[in-house]
Amino acid sequence: MRTVKVFEEAWPLHTPFVIARGSRSEARVVVVELEEEGIKGTGECTPYPRYGESDASVMAQIMSVVSQLEKGLTREELQKILPAGAARNALDCALWDLAARKQQQSLADLIGITLPETVITAQTVVIG
Repeated sequence: MRTVKVFEEAWPLHTPFVIARGSRSEARVVVVELEEEGIKGTGECTPYPRYGESDASVMAQIMSVVSQLEKGLTREELQKILPAGAARNALDCALWDLAARKQQQSLADLIGITLPETVITAQTVVIG
């Protein structure tokens, strides 16, 4: 049987993140830990109020599927029962991490991809 732990964390930012919509001095994170056969998979998310999410709403979505997770809910089943968003992301990541760790592989190796040499990203420029 799989065990599930869900908890909130607040990660202080080195410097406040300030944009026109407001500022933040910490990142609020919901963490999911799945453990099976002594192996732990972890996923996390940052609820985004702009998309109607809060720590409480994301925690409620995750808690609504805990019994199914404990019984072995798969990634495919998860896609059918939760809408896209922070909660599903955290659970999906935890399930992928658990699967890779159970096979003693990186996720890239598990799904058969080659990691790119460089990663293109974007950065928001803060005010101030």
